[in-house]
Amino acid sequence: MMDRIWDEILNRFGQEVILRGRGEDCTVQALVQPCLDRSGEQEVPGPLGRGRQDRFRYMGPAGHPLDLDTLVEWQGRAYRVQSAHLVGEGVCPYWWAMLCPKEEAAV
Repeated sequence: MMDRIWDEILNRFGQEVILRGRGEDCTVQALVQPCLDRSGEQEVPGPLGRGRQDRFRYMGPAGHPLDLDTLVEWQGRAYRVQSAHLVGEGVCPYWWAMLCPKEEAAV
């Protein structure tokens, strides 16, 4: 029953996301939100100066697993999966993942 409620939440509030990986592309409804640190900024100092370290939280349907080889496309941009876990198993299962923007290939 709870999995039906989660599916209804995704259908109502989720956004269209394309999961690419293992030769199979699939479109699902998922929740994707930016993860802001306590300061509200996504820039951190690094060896080459301040750089963006955008991270995004993904919550999607249990029937569409994610792994480190999955590429997530959301709002016209591609994101790599940094970590992914099936949570709520047995009660209200869904995939929770941390995403970061995919680096552009050098020209």
